[in-house]
Amino acid sequence: MSTISEKRPIDYRDMERYYRMKEETMLNSKKKKCQAPTSSIQIKYFLYVAIIFILSLGMIFNYATITQRKMEINDLKKDITLIEKQKEDIIIALETIKNSNIIEENAMNFLGMDYALSTQNHFLSISYQTNTEDEFAYTKKQDKNELLNGIIERTFLIFAKEGI
Repeated sequence: MSTISEKRPIDYRDMERYYRMKEETMLNSKKKKCQAPTSSIQIKYFLYVAIIFILSLGMIFNYATITQRKMEINDLKKDITLIEKQKEDIIIALETIKNSNIIEENAMNFLGMDYALSTQNHFLSISYQTNTEDEFAYTKKQDKNELLNGIIERTFLIFAKEGI
């Protein structure tokens, strides 16, 4: 007779052992799958995270400096436009001050000045002599008109010596 046809009694202890071993192998495989990564893999992940963190900090810092420079440039542009407007206002004020019609109006309205009449005009004629001596050549003249001209010329010479 062959072994196939032979009936053997079922040993439940063997089956229990079989299922226990099968259960243990499944648990061991799960433990291997869930096992914590080794220290070299942990260091590698830490380095990746650190490099990404440093690069992101560098990008944020550069963005902050660029933004700060843009703000400074905008402030300087505002200052330039303000100064240019002030310059234009000053040029316009200068042109109005130099305008002879406005000067005439201001003199008449604010200072109460008016044109001189022909009776108010006095004309003087002054003759200059080239004399390098310390003495004046005018002291010897007897004519009244020439005496008056000499006095006027002396006053101009005094002013010229003083730098007025």
